[in-house]
Amino acid sequence: MTGEFELIEAFLEPFPRGTGVTIGPGSDCAAVTVRKGMQLVATTDAVVEGVHFDLRRFSPEDVGWKALAVNLSDLAAAGARPRWFLCALGIPRTGRSGQIARRIARGMALLAKRFSCALIGGNVTRAGAWSLTITALGEARRPLSRKGARPGDVLVVAGVLGDAAAGLRPYPSPIAARAQRRPAPRIDEGLRAAGLASAAIDISDGFLQDLGHLCRESAVGAVVECSALPLGKAARALPDGMELALGGGEDYALLLSVPRRKLAALRRRVRFAEVGRVIPGRSVHLTELGQPRPFPRRLGFDHLK
Repeated sequence: MTGEFELIEAFLEPFPRGTGVTIGPGSDCAAVTVRKGMQLVATTDAVVEGVHFDLRRFSPEDVGWKALAVNLSDLAAAGARPRWFLCALGIPRTGRSGQIARRIARGMALLAKRFSCALIGGNVTRAGAWSLTITALGEARRPLSRKGARPGDVLVVAGVLGDAAAGLRPYPSPIAARAQRRPAPRIDEGLRAAGLASAAIDISDGFLQDLGHLCRESAVGAVVECSALPLGKAARALPDGMELALGGGEDYALLLSVPRRKLAALRRRVRFAEVGRVIPGRSVHLTELGQPRPFPRRLGFDHLK
């Protein structure tokens, strides 16, 4: 068995030291310097074996990538540039724990390097199953949130829907498997939309459920034209692809509310699909080719149900 401190050293090895870090791994606390005029934006999320991944279908590199990606997606929705992150690792008692942890680190480091995001600390503990809890930190001048959408705004989606849920099916296509195991956080789109969108959320628990979160926080309703939803290639090939797009989750696309007067400017910066509009009230309505469409049975993922 690899000892705790040897495992920590091995886990840290693929991660370079980041800029703005005054105290990094090895101390009880990390310290970073935020650039002038910026706000520190923080998020935390966990991936747990048996809930978010299965090592019979995911490689350890996939697990490391996804654990960081789901957190970077939250920063993308805030219009924040990723800078640093911390990782708390839960390790089950297994003879291969050291090898698996090293491979998890390699997958995580690959994504971290893509966005120049530095690992600055964390924790290791014994656990009943593999788990990774990430706290990601970014910078933004005016962070976006779920609050701010107004009646008359246009709802747009940057990214595609349904492929990640298709990746959970038996014998998924390569596109669906990659969408599930190695999601791509929409950092560039979030940064480009930051000065134009009025509200934003990443689509992690399902389009309808996350739209509901945005509407509740903004105290508004919405009308969604389902035929305009950007279904991914894998979802389009399935008979229930629309249901996967509406309630499947784990797409990590961005749902943005945009004032109509700013839509043309956003179109010059970001590729998106216009999927609906914000309305007064608190209700969400679905249409398909202009006609009312019933809600699917599944609206999204709830961790406690």
